[in-house]
Order: sequence, then C-alpha cells, then structure tokens
Amino acid sequence: MGGRFASADRRRAAAACIVLAAACSATSPPPLPPRRTDFPAAKGSDGAPSPAAGTIARAPDLPAAAEPPPRQERYLGWTLAADTVSLFYLFQSPLDARHAAPMLLLTPAIHAVHGELGSAGISLAMRAAMFGGLYLAGRLADEECRSSDDICFPLGSLLLAASLLSSVVTVDAIVLARRERPAEEWYRLPVLSASFDTGGRKLLTLTARF
Repeated sequence: MGGRFASADRRRAAAACIVLAAACSATSPPPLPPRRTDFPAAKGSDGAPSPAAGTIARAPDLPAAAEPPPRQERYLGWTLAADTVSLFYLFQSPLDARHAAPMLLLTPAIHAVHGELGSAGISLAMRAAMFGGLYLAGRLADEECRSSDDICFPLGSLLLAASLLSSVVTVDAIVLARRERPAEEWYRLPVLSASFDTGGRKLLTLTARF
C-alpha cells in the first residue's frame, strides 16, 4: 500500500511540473494600445482658445465650378435684311437725307439692340466714311460727264460706289454681326461637388442646373 501511494504522489508531482513548465513557456499577451493623447486646444491670434477647441475644424468647400464656355452667336441675317431695305431707299434718291438715313443708321441700331455697342460705333463710322466716298464718286461722275457730249456712263465712279457699298455690307455681316454668349447647355449639365460636414467627413453631392 505504501508503494502504491508513493507512485501516485510521483505522478502528481510530475504532472504539476509539466503544467508549470508549459505556463512558463507560454507567450505573453500583446500589450494594450497607448493611451489617447489630448492635443492642446487651438488658440486664436490673440492667444485665447478658439471656440472650436477640441472639435475637428470644418474643411473649406471645394471651389465653385468653372465659367460656362463662350459660344459665337451670329445675327448676320438681320444686318443683311436691313442693308437690303436701306439700298432700296438709297437708290431711289441718293441725295435725299431721308432716303440715306436707313443706310446710315439702321444696321448700327441692330448692333446696339444685340448689345454690341462697340460694333455699332464701328459700323456707324464706316457708313459715315462710305457716304463721304459716295459723294466723291458723284463729283467724279459729274466731271466725267461734263466733258462728254454723248451719252455718259461713268464706269469708274460706279465701280467706286459699288466697292464702297459692298465692303461696308460685307464687313458688317461677316465681321461685326456676332457676339459671344455663354453656352446654354452648360446650365443643364449635372454637377458633382464635394464638401465636408462638421465631423470632417467628405460628402459627394450631385446637383443639376436649370
């Protein structure tokens, strides 16, 4: 009996040694994360803490969208129609101021109505110079026909007058009769923008222009 109890005690001691050795060889658990550090409160320019101390400052919004692209808009049909009517009145009586006034003022008025005051001033100056050239062409025609006893056809004066009229009408219709306006399709495009909320999170928004 004594030998049996002695063997049992040896087995218990051996088991205790194995458990103790296993406990000593086991790895230690990972260390706890470091304690959160409190950053100092932000201060203003006068040294006093700002009202938003301890909170995340709101980030500035993204810049606004770019300007709409310009588009060339032409209104040469209006100037050509005005010059056609003006020529009809001008050929009836070139020396009558009432018949010459539409050719001088009608097309510049169309430029002014479309908001192009610079083009209206240029057109008015060109037409005033054109009437000076037409007066000179008329004087040359009188001199050519004065020395002729037969039927007079002052070809040079007529060509000068025609070139003056066609030049003014062409410059008004092709060069001056246009303006830049924002593209209307720009305001119908969807806009993707981004901003930040009070918690500092980034928000994407999709809006549309109407």
